[in-house]
Amino acid sequence: MFPALFGHPNSPVTQRCLGPVLQQLDGLLTTPRAPQALLQPRPIRRRQRLYPLSVTLKMFLTHWLSDDPACRTAVATAKERGWLPQAASPDTGAYCRARDPLAPSGLAALVERTGSALENVRQPEPLWRGRRVRGVDGTGITLPDTPLNQAAYPQPSQQAPGCGFPVLQLVALMSLATGAVVHYTCGTLADHDQPLFHRLGPALAPGDVVLGDRSFGSFATMALLRQRGMALVARRHAGRQERPGKCLGKGARLVAWTATPRPPGLDPTVPLPKTLRVREVHFQVTRPGFRTKTIILATTLLDAPCYPCEALAELYLPRWDMELWLRQIKTTLGMAMLRTKTPTRVAAELAMGLVGSNLIRTGMLDAAQEAQGPLPRVSFKSALVRVRLWCARLGHTTAVNRCLGDYLRLLDDLARDLNPDRPGRVEPRVVKRRPKPFPWLQQPRRVLREALL
Repeated sequence: MFPALFGHPNSPVTQRCLGPVLQQLDGLLTTPRAPQALLQPRPIRRRQRLYPLSVTLKMFLTHWLSDDPACRTAVATAKERGWLPQAASPDTGAYCRARDPLAPSGLAALVERTGSALENVRQPEPLWRGRRVRGVDGTGITLPDTPLNQAAYPQPSQQAPGCGFPVLQLVALMSLATGAVVHYTCGTLADHDQPLFHRLGPALAPGDVVLGDRSFGSFATMALLRQRGMALVARRHAGRQERPGKCLGKGARLVAWTATPRPPGLDPTVPLPKTLRVREVHFQVTRPGFRTKTIILATTLLDAPCYPCEALAELYLPRWDMELWLRQIKTTLGMAMLRTKTPTRVAAELAMGLVGSNLIRTGMLDAAQEAQGPLPRVSFKSALVRVRLWCARLGHTTAVNRCLGDYLRLLDDLARDLNPDRPGRVEPRVVKRRPKPFPWLQQPRRVLREALL
């Protein structure tokens, strides 16, 4: 069934983003066999009578796309779709153990391959001044409070033991053209975003432009990217003092930055220059509703005629979209707090969640093409609901024509359900719903429980 979905060049799916993305997924949803490359080199021995690799992967991916993240719901859904026999136990232990042999590196490769395929299918790729732009941003994800998670991802130091949650720090490279995650890395709260970002260096190519917030606008990051033939456009770091420089026109000047202490976690063997020429661009934000009114960009793009100030300001404006993309992944998709209780399972759960996010982005891009409208007007939540239902129908049928027809109807429905165009929308930064008046947890639960008893 799987080759028939996109094997013919005139297939309706081949002509859309879904075909190349499904190719990179190695048929997790549409073939009875899954690739062995997703297993660890020495997989944990387990019985595969009820949970072979193909069934485990389909359950894992559709589990992330479901509206209920509980493993018990995943097992019940698999029985309803016929992936598991009706006599199978509703207990979730076997399903959780069946995911242990999955290699987190193999699942992370699926994230990179689906993100790259989604970007390549939009050829020619939208370039900015002839250069590819990569957005970078970081966020924190909380984990269940278990001893193993606490050892790998400690909770914030200001919280008392037993009163907080482990926090995983995620830094992701995203495509401005699609909103998909193309590469990512993880660390702890002790790891600054800059050293985590430098782990993603192999994913960048000479000539790329990296777009980030002020946490990446440091001397070390700019110097290292410049050495590799890349450029950075970011807000000037908060610790950098303003100094006079050579005027390049209204709101722009050339400044010589002096080296600052090397960020912790950065490779000490990498040489850094003592000074660096940086172009600083000042501009005012006049659009109503924006909190920041004055922005100072720092960049190593020194050619003012080739990269004018107006172009840099227009390039930085979509950086807010990256915040919204991460919010959609964490809030709408439910990745703000993961559910697995060991670091290995956390890595696999995070990777599979990002694969699901890229699959949703695929439906959004196809719907935007169907509607001949801009991608931001396609709702992430609406796409999630429809892709979730389409994946459920894939589990019930093996008819190629029905799968194609369901997907084309999905696109038509999604294309007619666009968000309204609201340029310059202004909303107050306040919360209307009141939280429950419970006190904060200041001591471990066992201490409070003993006091109650």
